[in-house]
Amino acid sequence: MTLPFNQTSPDLRSITASLVGTFVLRVASAVMGSMIQLYFGYIDRSVYPLSSTMRGIALAVFFIPELIGSPALGAWSDRYGRKFFIWFSSLAGGIAVQIAALTTNFGALIVTRLLTGLSTASAFPATLGLLSAETATNESLRGRVMGLFQLATLGGTVIGVLIGGQLWDLFHAHAFTLNHAIYIVSLAIFFFGIRERTRKDAKHETNAIAHGAQALRQSLDHYRDVFLSPVVLRFAPAWLTINIILGVWLNQIIGQLIAPRGRFSNQLLFGILGDNGSAGTLIALSALALAAIFVVGVIGWSWVLGKIRRTTVMLIGMGGLFVLCATIFALNHRANLDEPLLLFDVACALIALFIVSGLMPASLTYLADVTEARANDRGAIMGMYTIFFGAGQFTGTLLGGPFADWLAIDGILLLTTLLGTFVTAMLVRLHRVENGAILSNAILAKDG
Repeated sequence: MTLPFNQTSPDLRSITASLVGTFVLRVASAVMGSMIQLYFGYIDRSVYPLSSTMRGIALAVFFIPELIGSPALGAWSDRYGRKFFIWFSSLAGGIAVQIAALTTNFGALIVTRLLTGLSTASAFPATLGLLSAETATNESLRGRVMGLFQLATLGGTVIGVLIGGQLWDLFHAHAFTLNHAIYIVSLAIFFFGIRERTRKDAKHETNAIAHGAQALRQSLDHYRDVFLSPVVLRFAPAWLTINIILGVWLNQIIGQLIAPRGRFSNQLLFGILGDNGSAGTLIALSALALAAIFVVGVIGWSWVLGKIRRTTVMLIGMGGLFVLCATIFALNHRANLDEPLLLFDVACALIALFIVSGLMPASLTYLADVTEARANDRGAIMGMYTIFFGAGQFTGTLLGGPFADWLAIDGILLLTTLLGTFVTAMLVRLHRVENGAILSNAILAKDG
């Protein structure tokens, strides 16, 4: 049954197209993200030398349009119509992968990263805005739709990572052309499936926004005020640095595993997949297994967060990070893959990863706690989660390159240890501030 297309009834066709299109778009984006690092490894081995620093620059520029463009594109989509910005995301991503299929020129590949970042920046605010508008009169439907959006995003990413490595192993650079077809499918779903309300009929959705530019200025001013508040500034350095560490590992470690083997012959893990014809598939399966352990850890730690202070859980997670670095260092300096202690190293690393996973739910819960001090700014403070994630990814990807060029995997471990030491110092300071607040509250309660 088709619902009437008016401003009081949700348009189920548009909602369905948005969710299905988002799933396909995330598959395409994850395939591109998986293959580009393998492509850089191929270029380094077979075309021209490509240092980790240069790869880091190319990977980091992805986050520039995401960080800068998302607020602007979100405000403009409210003002000028969301459908255009949604299908533009598929178009920009499709152009990016087709450029990658045709050239190994480093400058052109920089452009592809900018376009894929622009694709993400254009898609998310406009799609969420459309879904929010379509479910404005139905709270129960809104909850289900937003849950499905998260499922489409996560599911598409997982599937994209899995098939991206396999596509590369089978077709190499031609796999970018196949990925272009996935972007075209998402474009068709968005273009033909979404029926956006006219701006005249949707005035009630945008009555708080007179002009796109004005909305952007107001949003940026508000974020600046929230960021500079003491309650946020106390936690911001630690949370940003945690995301920097994540950026180092997500965007630099694959390049070390597929690098030419001879440069750092004293490191077992460096270039371990460099000559493996199934490197893409092995990396995808390994990433899925590690992600599963991480997710199980997040779920497990979430159960104990109500019983242990957030800063305590974060400090335990940082302890796990130092153990993880020490274990990987030991593993990286084993003589060969046949050493009997190798399995012990791997087991210790997996246990340490489980402990480290507590950082994420504890940090997010702490941000939620911070909102209690600024109840009118809950959305803005929780929005910092995304901002810090993107800024951390950008910075970590850039920082990791020179350290990887200097000492390969040992360099990444050294950088992680230095950053982890800074995070630990910030968390210890935060923990002491909390202790002081608890003591003060106890004294006041006793006096009262």
